[in-house]
Amino acid sequence: MNVINKHATLVICIIAFLFIIIAGDIKLSKSAGAIDSEVIVLRAAQSKSSNHPVSQGIDKFAELVKEKSNGKIIVETYHDGLLGDDREVIESAQRGSIAFASSSTPNMTSFTNYFTAWDLPYIFENKEEVYTAIDGKPGDIIRKEMEKSGFKVVFFPDYGFRQIVNNEKPIEKPEDLKGMKIRTTNSKIEQADFEVFGASPTPVAWSEVFTALQQGTVEGEGNSYSLLWDTKHQEVLSYATEVNYNYSSDMVVMNKSMFDGMTEDQQSTIMAAGQEAMEWQRNRANEREAEAKQQFIDYGIEIYEPAPEEMKKWKQAVKPVWDEFVRPGMADPEYVEIILEELGKTREGIFGD
Repeated sequence: MNVINKHATLVICIIAFLFIIIAGDIKLSKSAGAIDSEVIVLRAAQSKSSNHPVSQGIDKFAELVKEKSNGKIIVETYHDGLLGDDREVIESAQRGSIAFASSSTPNMTSFTNYFTAWDLPYIFENKEEVYTAIDGKPGDIIRKEMEKSGFKVVFFPDYGFRQIVNNEKPIEKPEDLKGMKIRTTNSKIEQADFEVFGASPTPVAWSEVFTALQQGTVEGEGNSYSLLWDTKHQEVLSYATEVNYNYSSDMVVMNKSMFDGMTEDQQSTIMAAGQEAMEWQRNRANEREAEAKQQFIDYGIEIYEPAPEEMKKWKQAVKPVWDEFVRPGMADPEYVEIILEELGKTREGIFGD
């Protein structure tokens, strides 16, 4: 009899546990819809370290959502890849396993080729051009395109321009890179950049770059000052060359079905918080990049800043990359022209033709 009671008790406990889980899912499902009376708890995940300006922008977004909704919408943020890398969190948001995800735009090219155009060297030559494109027609085209894949674009955090850093020698002109092994992302355009510079592009997973530099597997890489400093790469670097050869943006997206299931007021809260967080984050990103650059200098990293005439050589060196990638199926020629028109410049003007 005791054995029977024990089994019965166990079965009851299991059923109760399952009921709690199911009830929790139902509550989350309801709270992701048009419910004003309950507190909505939504998760946001991405892979960068919690002290990176992108992460700080997402935390600011969560703070603003709570404030603007009077505590009715809570966004829980997960950084440092706690819920997965860029690809994994984006796929989770697409499925609806989490509400929000953030990823660097090069990792979003599987959803639209438009991002390939953003990767072109020197299509953006300064932050003002970046913001003009994102806030204008080029950004609106991306926002609309992403909805086809089940995403609502909330805002674009500023990641920054990539600089060339290494531990071998000063780099002043493209030919100084000849024969050097430079770590790149999986971006075909970035790899092509370094090929025309004369280097040997070597794709390495981000988590392995520090060790690769330490062991000599690669001799340099391209990245923003802030990310390099925050991940202690200054410990295995000696030289930097400030050429802004590539700009990377991040983007925060929400599962579109969840967004569409919200009330108009809830939707307005999310989007208003995103806009305000983006403006705040842009300032923070630029402040942090300047701080990190000074930290590099103070640490003893030698930074070379090419003069305007020298920059022409860097730009002209990557002209073949445009010739190779600005075509249908890659960097869509029509979309590239839309970006250039929005910025009031021409391809010829970039390269000084």
